[in-house]
Amino acid sequence: MRIESAPQVRPEYRKSTASPAPSKTFGQVLAQTQDRYVPSAPPPRTEPEFSLAERTRPNGITVSNATHAKLKQLAELDAQADYTGMSPDEIYAEIWNRYDEAFDGNMIAIRGCVAGPAEWGEIGYQFYTEVTRHIYNPAINAAWKEGVELDGRPYTEWTYEKKTALDRSCVEKADKIVHNAMMKTLGYDGMNFGQREAAIREKYAGKNTTLDFLNMQSELSMSGVLIHKMGMDQADTYLAMMGVQFDEAFNPNSIYNVGHEKASFMTADQWYRVADQPFDTAKFAASMKENLHQVSGHNGWTEDYVKLLEGLFDHFITGAVEVSLDQLLSTEKE
Repeated sequence: MRIESAPQVRPEYRKSTASPAPSKTFGQVLAQTQDRYVPSAPPPRTEPEFSLAERTRPNGITVSNATHAKLKQLAELDAQADYTGMSPDEIYAEIWNRYDEAFDGNMIAIRGCVAGPAEWGEIGYQFYTEVTRHIYNPAINAAWKEGVELDGRPYTEWTYEKKTALDRSCVEKADKIVHNAMMKTLGYDGMNFGQREAAIREKYAGKNTTLDFLNMQSELSMSGVLIHKMGMDQADTYLAMMGVQFDEAFNPNSIYNVGHEKASFMTADQWYRVADQPFDTAKFAASMKENLHQVSGHNGWTEDYVKLLEGLFDHFITGAVEVSLDQLLSTEKE
């Protein structure tokens, strides 16, 4: 069960001299331990067999056999990993590349959390559990220790307000470290938001599958371009409406297609039937605008707000550059 397809982004990071031999990639380890997950012939089988109970998470999401096998293997690799002497950037890149290789270069779409099969949420959760353990928590602890040492007084003598301020500062520092590591891994380190948007548009120019579109939207979100351009409120609305539209368009069992009682999450099989199909951005944007007008009254959105969102749909979905978009955004921010 060797993963052959190359990930979309694979920067070269090296361990410091203090680190032991580089960890093996997901594919290398899996190739050496195939008998643990892929039974040898005869009889030939294409994927491991796990019970429904094994594949069903506490939140009710059931992952496919193949994904369950990969997640088990990745968890074992994490337990064996030694990141001694590595920077947060290097650790993030190694974890990212391992998952990206395992899941066919789809980690951008998986981590973007815009749309896709339900099992992607479980992949993203396990990935971020590792990032939290190896980068975020150590950063929190280091920031906390530094803050206490700089103050000089015993922590037990601190006021509640001072403790709260330190906790908030530690979280902010840890968030920044993880975010910067992600930006470097994705190749956007040192770019301003305009340069990031241009690079993303160039990267996906001429690509027109459903997965290509989802990857592009995920990168626009993860790189901070959407929030910078739209503001937090509009970006949240934009992504939420896009998720709804994806589910309605590509999940035959969505609540919008079969009703609440029969609805179920999109499966991996359902997703991969449409992932490589041509994507009609104009039709998708038109559907989002139609939905926008249906819900605008219920949400109390003004005509100007609806017009702004329509301009954002055109700009980020179809690629149209509305002359009035910057003016609308400027007016909204004022």
